[in-house]
Amino acid sequence: EFDDHVEPDIVKLKACISKLLGEWGCGPLAKDDYVHEFCRFGGAELHSVSAFLGGLAAQETIKFITSQYKPIHNTFIHDAVTSNSATFFF
Repeated sequence: EFDDHVEPDIVKLKACISKLLGEWGCGPLAKDDYVHEFCRFGGAELHSVSAFLGGLAAQETIKFITSQYKPIHNTFIHDAVTSNSATFFF
C-alpha cells in the first residue's frame, strides 16, 4: 500500500548511511534491500513482531516480580525476518 511513497526516503537514507559508513571507515552497504525494507516499514510495526515483543516483556516482568526463574540479562537480539533470537553476554 505504501511502497510507492518510499522512494524519496530510500534515496535520503542511503545517502545518510553512505556518509556515516565513509566517516567510520567501513565498506559500502552490502544490500540495498535492507534500506528499502527499513523505509517501507518505517512508520509501521508488524503485528507478529509487536505480539512477540509484548509477550516477551510480559514474561520477563512476571519473572522479575515473582522472583522465579532468571530474567534475561545483558543483550537480547530478535531477528524478526528469520524468527531467531539470542542472548549475548559482553
